[in-house]
Amino acid sequence: MTDRVVVYSAKADSEASGSVAKRLRARGVEIVDEQPNMLLVQGAAAAIKHVVDQIDGWDLTAEQKVEPPPTRERVLKPPSK
Repeated sequence: MTDRVVVYSAKADSEASGSVAKRLRARGVEIVDEQPNMLLVQGAAAAIKHVVDQIDGWDLTAEQKVEPPPTRERVLKPPSK
């Protein structure tokens, strides 16, 4: 089973995300989304943790999904007298 994990830069002087992504790909981890200081990855949790533990300044956390807010407007009834 594979997990989706957010790997992020925890320090300003940490390694560049491109080289981190290259290391993760070498271990068979799929990069779902890549941003300058954050990667959304999918793969074996043990492989992801192994790579992140070797890189100074990077950490990981589980992906969290947030539902979008309701956008449908509601009509408020005037207070009854």
